[in-house]
Amino acid sequence: MSENRHRRNSYDGAASLYDSARPPYPEALFDDIESYARLDENTRLLEVGCGTGQATTPMARRGYAIDAVELGAQMAAIARQKLSAFPKANIICADFETLSLPRETYDLLLSATAFHWIDPAIRFQKARDLLKPGAALALFWHRPALTDLSRPYREPLQGVYERVAPELARDFSPPPRPEEVRTEYHELITASGLFGDLLVRKHYVTIEYSAAAYRDLLGTFSDHRSLDAGKRERLLARIEAVINREFSGEIIRETVALLYLARRQ
Repeated sequence: MSENRHRRNSYDGAASLYDSARPPYPEALFDDIESYARLDENTRLLEVGCGTGQATTPMARRGYAIDAVELGAQMAAIARQKLSAFPKANIICADFETLSLPRETYDLLLSATAFHWIDPAIRFQKARDLLKPGAALALFWHRPALTDLSRPYREPLQGVYERVAPELARDFSPPPRPEEVRTEYHELITASGLFGDLLVRKHYVTIEYSAAAYRDLLGTFSDHRSLDAGKRERLLARIEAVINREFSGEIIRETVALLYLARRQ
């Protein structure tokens, strides 16, 4: 847990980079949440780990009242600034695991690429306690995927990892095809015994990155940030150089925006 907490806390040191580099979620994903949770103008949402507001902002634009919890002070400050035009969006800089909130208050709890950082011993129980009976849970992540569209980039870039950061290369597994992306939280949500009516939705996403933009994206990943700063800079610089030299300065990254929807029992 100490290593997990260190990696979780590392994002705050790159808050501005995180805000500019991390990809958005497709609007269709938020449509799925809205439809499943049966949201209306009186809905109150809780977001766990809002970061700089990548998922908060689309929901705020739809007019919902949101309490968004973020551990990192710099991340929360950026989210607060971005959401200043939405008076119903409240950014709370706190640790969700220890934060005291009123029970059975929220119509929806959502978490975007953050719920895995919450202590497994408490995360589902606390989520259930904060939701009204029958209210919805929405958890989502960008998961890497691979087709022929992005396959040419894999081996040249992986070679850089093997030479510069073998500790990351050892943990690497080639991404699956989009339809084969694992849905491990299906089992975890079911096993909690606290939520039912479980649905999984997948939204395929492709994004074209310049070499510099891809370098910035990698610089926000927790495993990359856990490297010694000098090694991290060498790794990112060489990846950028390979993209510029071998792929005319641009690559395509494929992901699946993977959404889990469930209802409090």
